[in-house]
Amino acid sequence: MDLVYFFKVLFRRKWIIIGLSALAVIAAFVFLMFKKPLFVSQAQYSTGFTAEKVRLIDGTSAIDLFTADVKFNNAIETFKSPKVVSIMAYKLMLHDMDNPAKAYRPLSKKQMESGIYKLVPKETAKRVLIDKINKNELLRSDVEGEINIIEYVKLYRYDYESILEFMTIERVGRTDYLDIIFRSENPLLSSLVVNNMGQEFLNYYKNLTSQRTEENAEGIKKMVTAQQSKVDSLGENLFKAKQSQGSIDPVSLSTSAMETVKELETKLAEEKSKENEHANRKQYLEERLKTLTGGAATTTAAPSNNKEEILRLTNKRNDLQAELARKGGSDADLEKQIADLRGQINAKISSGGSSRPKSNAKDIDDLTSKIAEENAMLNAARSTIEDYNSRIRKYTGLSNKASAGSDVKIDAIKSQLDIENKQLGSVIEKYTQAEGLVKDDPTTNFIQTRIGQPAIDPESKKTMLTMLLSGMSMLFLSSVIFLFLEIFDPTLKTPTIFRKHLKMKLAAVLNHLPLKKQNVTDIVINENDGKKFKKENIFKNNIRKLRHQVTNSGQQVFLITSTQKATGKTTVVEALAASLLLSKKKVLLIDLNFGHNSLTAKYSPEVMIQDIAENADIDSAFTAGKLWTPTSTEGLALIGCKEGSFTPSEALYNLDMTALLEKVKASFDYIFIEAAALNDFADSKEISRYAEGVFPVFSAASSISHADDESLKFLTELGAKNQGAVLNDVLTENINF
Repeated sequence: MDLVYFFKVLFRRKWIIIGLSALAVIAAFVFLMFKKPLFVSQAQYSTGFTAEKVRLIDGTSAIDLFTADVKFNNAIETFKSPKVVSIMAYKLMLHDMDNPAKAYRPLSKKQMESGIYKLVPKETAKRVLIDKINKNELLRSDVEGEINIIEYVKLYRYDYESILEFMTIERVGRTDYLDIIFRSENPLLSSLVVNNMGQEFLNYYKNLTSQRTEENAEGIKKMVTAQQSKVDSLGENLFKAKQSQGSIDPVSLSTSAMETVKELETKLAEEKSKENEHANRKQYLEERLKTLTGGAATTTAAPSNNKEEILRLTNKRNDLQAELARKGGSDADLEKQIADLRGQINAKISSGGSSRPKSNAKDIDDLTSKIAEENAMLNAARSTIEDYNSRIRKYTGLSNKASAGSDVKIDAIKSQLDIENKQLGSVIEKYTQAEGLVKDDPTTNFIQTRIGQPAIDPESKKTMLTMLLSGMSMLFLSSVIFLFLEIFDPTLKTPTIFRKHLKMKLAAVLNHLPLKKQNVTDIVINENDGKKFKKENIFKNNIRKLRHQVTNSGQQVFLITSTQKATGKTTVVEALAASLLLSKKKVLLIDLNFGHNSLTAKYSPEVMIQDIAENADIDSAFTAGKLWTPTSTEGLALIGCKEGSFTPSEALYNLDMTALLEKVKASFDYIFIEAAALNDFADSKEISRYAEGVFPVFSAASSISHADDESLKFLTELGAKNQGAVLNDVLTENINF
């Protein structure tokens, strides 16, 4: 039944859903009409990732799919990196600035009149872009002057976001190929982008892997060879020391002095390891420096005296840097002297007619700085070694110089050998990584297998398909929204939902009626035939069901109340009274809703309940015919009330309500009392003891909250006196759910 109900919900809102879908179709059509035609170009690249195989335990080989997927993802993200895209975009922009007549993206008149176009000189922009391309750098917003160049690039729509918006980079299924697709308003631009992306990708990757070259691997290999020689030498010394004792495995005789010597020997070995590491590193850096300075000399043919001066200044600077390192790296005078020497060295290099690139000078400068650092660390290690040697000699002199000295020596050699072996393993691991990185260069097998061609015709807008998808999407989305609104609607809109929220008997369910232009009494009394009066007839039949319960209850006095305001109590009272009048019953209505006396306002009775209370003589009032006011409808009478902020016990303190009801019961078949809402007033609780039955009225447009808890508890405590709830104002289509 819930599923049927949801379909009915959508059916009730069918015109809204259809209207929104139609608007989506129209919006898609208008968008496509004004959308500029785009030309598509596609290039394809072979990566070689799937050609790499791994050897399994059984000796066979297979492709590592996970590793291949990772490499594809890495390559795609590198393609999309800002540096690859932006450097290519800078080149395209330079073309448009140099050739305005053949520009790929010519500027409009409005763009040429913009503030940023007039603010940035064209030659300045070109010079900055050329510099960025040569240095393989991006424009930076934190550099003075470049922020305007960034906006200038955006004006041409060559910024990173604009390019990437129309670019698609994806792997072709489970193959070895990557597709690069670009859409633009110019077919030449589209083809240039997809073809140049591969070259920019290779350039970028080569820069990333510049430190993974075979030259670096060879340098680390030399360090491995040197470290292996140290390990071999220590092993031979250990063997000779053990032989000198006549035992390969002598028993160690430990004393306090010997233990101290052993610890010092261990620390000494560690410090010597550091000394060796810094010495090897210094030797490696000096060899690279000789390579750079020697190459420069052969190409520049600088005078020998100029070369000697450069070497003298370099050595002086290295000494100052070593002294600066010993002082903790914070001496303003030494730093200034080092900076002056660096400037003199650069000046000598330039004055010598050198054609060495600036990058070589920078490399020389970096290498000399690193050599100075290693030299300082080497001196520190040697100083520590000298201290350890002095302390070892001191403690050795206090110990037994016989066999104990030999054992300490053997232990020291063992400790140093262990340290050197660990150092050897670390260097070998670095060498293996360096070789692996060189072999793992993803650009090795990267080949463009499909050249992007300029498109002859623009890409199809797929107008009908897009419009259909837009309409269907809006149809689905609006339907889901309405269903969610219905699901999370807290109101008591159907009898089923009412029963789920309230464990209370339902006496009647009344459908919604438009009562602005018609009277509910006339609807119930008059005969209305035809489909035009379908809602009225349903309401009338449901009131008859409520009337049947009233007539079969064997009771006369009923209280009509509610937990909340504006639930339709007055409408229910009038409709029920009118239905009873059709059965030729006499009905008396008593308005005790002091806060909102709707019945009194409608019928304007002469007799008010407060007036009866003031006279306090019910018999005389009954005899005089002033106990109620007859209405224009035969059989219907009313006792009104004056509006005010008081309760029945306050306004009618001197009136015997039981006596009044007993008096009028003889003249009427049924008496209906309307009282104020339970949540806001105590009126209904005070009157309920005089009523024989209670009908609480709930509106389908309201929801149950914590404010209703006390009122619902009171209604439950009434027991059999509670005749059941009346659910009012239910939509006609929801009345059976």
